[in-house]
Amino acid sequence: MDAAAEALRAWREGPSTNGPKPVRPVRADDGTDLARLIAEQFGRGPVHEVKAVVYRRPPHDMLGADGYSLVSNYFLRRVLPYCLMHNVISKLQAAVLSNIIGRQRKGKIDVTHAEIAAELGVKRTSIGHALDALCEKNLIRKVKRSSYQLNPRVAYNGNGQEQHDFLAELRTLALESKFPDELAPELTLFSRSELG
Repeated sequence: MDAAAEALRAWREGPSTNGPKPVRPVRADDGTDLARLIAEQFGRGPVHEVKAVVYRRPPHDMLGADGYSLVSNYFLRRVLPYCLMHNVISKLQAAVLSNIIGRQRKGKIDVTHAEIAAELGVKRTSIGHALDALCEKNLIRKVKRSSYQLNPRVAYNGNGQEQHDFLAELRTLALESKFPDELAPELTLFSRSELG
């Protein structure tokens, strides 16, 4: 049995402790390696064999069917807990922010006050005040009625390149609030000496 056949057999049998599974070569009905054939017909000079290793990662297994958002660990570990413990952000504002993070699609949210209120089990009139406060803190930005942008440096749903593109788009606006690069001063953590 040649090396390619042995590698294919090992790949089909499942994972091994010897590393990732090899990629199976694509062959024509007569057994010809199609990549080599194309390279010989269109290339100039000798054909060199290239081996590739493909790592197959299991998909994320998340609660619910809405996927997930990448949230800043710094925000979750330092900023949000401090703000909750010292009443810089109210429980309602934190609940609305969490709801917004869970709704976002690449930093953009289209939602009515009534929709958020229904999910949180509160009066619709209280949602507007919470959203206004989150906007003042630069955690979200109101674009128009029922349309918001989540600060992509706090949380983002999408890949890294999409986040960088969204940040660049926001930065070209040169907003007076300095969104998305600065949070409100009251969200800035104090040094240990200032905490007393």
